[in-house]
Amino acid sequence: MQKKIIIGVIVILVILAAALGIANRSKSKAAADGLNISAGGKEVTISWEEIGKEAFSGELVNGKGEVSRHDYEGAELAQILQKAGVEITAESVITAGSEDNYTAELSGSELLEAGKVYVALTADGKMIEGIEGGQGAQLIVFGDPNSKRAVRYLKTITVE
Repeated sequence: MQKKIIIGVIVILVILAAALGIANRSKSKAAADGLNISAGGKEVTISWEEIGKEAFSGELVNGKGEVSRHDYEGAELAQILQKAGVEITAESVITAGSEDNYTAELSGSELLEAGKVYVALTADGKMIEGIEGGQGAQLIVFGDPNSKRAVRYLKTITVE
C-alpha cells in the first residue's frame, strides 16, 4: 500500500514538473517574439515584424579602436518608440536590456538625433538571432568610440 502511495506521489510530481516545463517554454517563446517596451507605467511588445526592415549602414568601433563597416536592416529606435506610443524628449533616459541581462543607457537627445540609434534585425545580410535561436535584434549606436552600447540579444527598452 505504501509503495502505491509513493509511486502515485512520484507520478504526480513528474506530471507537475512536465507541465511547468511546458509553461516555461511557452513563456520564453512568447517573450522572444518581439521587443518589450516599458514607459510611463505602460508595457507594450512590438513584434519583430512590426519593426520593419529599413536598410541602413555605418561604422562601428571595437574596444581596440578597430573600425568596421556593416550593412543592416531594421528601424530607428525613435520610430519604434513612436509606434508604441512613447514620447521621447531630450531629457528622457533610455535603458536597453538584453536577454542575458546586459544593459546600456542612452539619452533622449541621442535618440532624437536622426541616423544615430537603430534596432537591427539583420547584419550584413544575415538574420540576427536571439540567445535561443530565432529572430533576435541588436541595438546599434553610431558614433560610439567603443561600441559597448551595441547591445546584442536586445529584448527590452525602458524609457524614464
